[in-house]
Amino acid sequence: MAPVQTAFRKAEKKYKRGQPPDLDNAVDLATTAAAANEAVRKIKLAYDLETPATIPTQLFSQRRPPAYALRDHPGLLLIPNPFTDEAQRWLARKCLCDCPRPPNRTNLDAFFNLLPESLFELASSSEKSSRPIANRSQADIQQSDVTLPKEKLYTQPGSPSSLLERQRWCTLGLQYNWTTKEYDRGSSPFDQDLDSLMRAIAIAITRPRDTSDSASDNDYNGNLFASEAGIINYYDERATMAGHVDKTEEKMDAPLISLSIGLSCVYLIGGTTRDIEPTPIVLHSGDVLAMCGESRMAYHGVPLVLADTTPKFLSCPNSGTNDNAAAAYPEWHYFAKYLEHHRVNCNARKCS
Repeated sequence: MAPVQTAFRKAEKKYKRGQPPDLDNAVDLATTAAAANEAVRKIKLAYDLETPATIPTQLFSQRRPPAYALRDHPGLLLIPNPFTDEAQRWLARKCLCDCPRPPNRTNLDAFFNLLPESLFELASSSEKSSRPIANRSQADIQQSDVTLPKEKLYTQPGSPSSLLERQRWCTLGLQYNWTTKEYDRGSSPFDQDLDSLMRAIAIAITRPRDTSDSASDNDYNGNLFASEAGIINYYDERATMAGHVDKTEEKMDAPLISLSIGLSCVYLIGGTTRDIEPTPIVLHSGDVLAMCGESRMAYHGVPLVLADTTPKFLSCPNSGTNDNAAAAYPEWHYFAKYLEHHRVNCNARKCS
């Protein structure tokens, strides 16, 4: 007898069956029909989105952008892309160049002797892109307390370009151990600019109200928020994220804030068990998702990345040439080529 599939697993399989995906029942706030969707409640932010003084570009296109909650998922808040085009490019540079460097860890650290520069920077250098990066010895890998992947690619040297395509995640601040599911890998300084951005969002989503002035979806005081741990996930067009609950943090009252850059995706938000049918949401580049209150204990995942959905201001080779921070990074056409086929998700949470 075949095992009984949970409601969450059925939804995952529905969106893994191939293109074109059936998005008729998905919440897509980028469409004109979103406001009429019975699953959605429009809410009012009580505080402005303020660009931190230390960040060299204007982050937000509106101080009080439209925001939404889902009727069947209390505490889940959505702000459809409140960023300027340049702010999204700034965030892409942060996530691809600044953050995936030592002492932050990536999924490749246990298998390769990674260099001080990020793989993206190395792959974008005509001088360094073809230089192989040495793999670690079998003994070193065993001491890292990780499971050796079946692919032989992890047991031989690789070029920065080839390793960049295998980079799946980078941990920030408190270093998460994917084997033990604990923050037991030490810590590194959380990027100050990213922390300032996340805190600005946490303040803006404090005690929002809907049009009926009902109870708030998030009572946490965003002024108390600090990014103590975070993960940047790198998705190619075939990548998925299985349904899970983020519950390692000591306290769960602070929101988990998540930002998307690049390709759109289908995001599933369920309930406290896999037996509760999840709601599919289409997340686009620039969208802000915050899991507050009850939703912090909800199963969620990404069963599908949607190809050919990266906005032109990211995928156009010359679009970032005149950005304020452009001179400190590789030329934008390298980013454009990557973002045309990838989704980058950056999230942060307060742990203590």
